[in-house]
Amino acid sequence: MDGKKTLRKLKKLTTRLTDRMEEMRDLMDDMEIEFEMMQKQISILEKNGPIVTKTPAEESAVLEDVDIDEEEDEDIDLENTTAVFIKPKF
Repeated sequence: MDGKKTLRKLKKLTTRLTDRMEEMRDLMDDMEIEFEMMQKQISILEKNGPIVTKTPAEESAVLEDVDIDEEEDEDIDLENTTAVFIKPKF
Protein backbone atom coordinates (compact mmCIF):
# COMPACT_ATOMS: atom_id res chain seq x y z
CA MET A 1 0.00 0.00 0.00
CA ASP A 2 2.83 2.42 0.82
CA GLY A 3 4.41 1.87 -2.60
CA LYS A 4 1.22 2.91 -4.40
CA LYS A 5 0.89 6.02 -2.25
CA THR A 6 4.52 6.98 -2.91
CA LEU A 7 4.10 6.41 -6.63
CA ARG A 8 0.95 8.55 -6.69
CA LYS A 9 2.74 11.38 -4.87
CA LEU A 10 5.72 11.18 -7.22
CA LYS A 11 3.41 11.38 -10.25
CA LYS A 12 1.69 14.40 -8.74
CA LEU A 13 5.06 16.04 -8.10
CA THR A 14 6.29 15.38 -11.65
CA THR A 15 3.08 16.89 -13.02
CA ARG A 16 3.65 20.04 -10.96
CA LEU A 17 7.27 20.24 -12.07
CA THR A 18 6.28 19.80 -15.71
CA ASP A 19 3.80 22.65 -15.41
CA ARG A 20 6.41 24.90 -13.75
CA MET A 21 9.01 24.08 -16.41
CA GLU A 22 6.54 24.97 -19.16
CA GLU A 23 5.78 28.30 -17.44
CA MET A 24 9.52 29.03 -17.24
CA ARG A 25 9.99 28.19 -20.95
CA ASP A 26 7.16 30.57 -21.86
CA LEU A 27 8.66 33.28 -19.67
CA MET A 28 12.11 32.81 -21.24
CA ASP A 29 10.61 33.00 -24.73
CA ASP A 30 8.89 36.27 -23.81
CA MET A 31 12.11 37.67 -22.37
CA GLU A 32 14.09 36.72 -25.50
CA ILE A 33 11.58 38.51 -27.72
CA GLU A 34 11.60 41.62 -25.55
CA PHE A 35 15.41 41.56 -25.52
CA GLU A 36 15.53 41.38 -29.33
CA MET A 37 13.12 44.29 -29.57
CA MET A 38 15.27 46.33 -27.19
CA GLN A 39 18.39 45.57 -29.25
CA LYS A 40 16.66 46.69 -32.44
CA GLN A 41 15.48 49.88 -30.75
CA ILE A 42 19.04 50.57 -29.53
CA SER A 43 20.43 50.10 -33.03
CA ILE A 44 17.77 52.47 -34.44
CA LEU A 45 18.63 55.09 -31.82
CA GLU A 46 22.35 54.70 -32.53
CA LYS A 47 21.76 55.29 -36.25
CA ASN A 48 19.85 58.48 -35.52
CA GLY A 49 22.70 60.04 -33.54
CA PRO A 50 22.87 61.47 -30.02
CA ILE A 51 19.73 62.16 -28.03
CA VAL A 52 18.93 65.87 -27.75
CA THR A 53 16.22 67.33 -25.54
CA LYS A 54 13.46 68.75 -27.72
CA THR A 55 10.01 70.21 -27.32
CA PRO A 56 7.07 67.79 -27.64
CA ALA A 57 6.24 69.15 -31.12
CA GLU A 58 9.81 68.55 -32.30
CA GLU A 59 9.83 65.06 -30.80
CA SER A 60 6.65 64.07 -32.64
CA ALA A 61 8.15 65.37 -35.89
CA VAL A 62 11.30 63.30 -35.33
CA LEU A 63 9.26 60.18 -34.55
CA GLU A 64 7.35 60.57 -37.80
CA ASP A 65 10.61 60.78 -39.75
CA VAL A 66 12.05 57.55 -38.32
CA ASP A 67 11.56 54.61 -40.69
CA ILE A 68 11.51 51.18 -39.11
CA ASP A 69 12.28 48.37 -41.53
CA GLU A 70 9.16 46.22 -41.65
CA GLU A 71 11.15 43.12 -42.56
CA GLU A 72 12.87 43.30 -39.17
CA ASP A 73 9.49 43.27 -37.44
CA GLU A 74 8.51 40.07 -39.22
CA ASP A 75 11.51 38.20 -37.81
CA ILE A 76 10.15 38.34 -34.27
CA ASP A 77 7.85 35.51 -33.20
CA LEU A 78 5.05 37.07 -31.19
CA GLU A 79 3.11 33.87 -30.59
CA ASN A 80 3.81 33.51 -26.87
CA THR A 81 4.40 37.09 -25.83
CA THR A 82 2.32 38.72 -23.17
CA ALA A 83 3.82 42.19 -22.84
CA VAL A 84 4.75 43.32 -26.30
CA PHE A 85 4.11 46.90 -27.35
CA ILE A 86 3.61 47.44 -31.05
CA LYS A 87 3.47 51.04 -32.17
CA PRO A 88 0.42 51.65 -34.38
CA LYS A 89 1.23 52.68 -37.93
CA PHE A 90 -0.49 55.82 -39.16
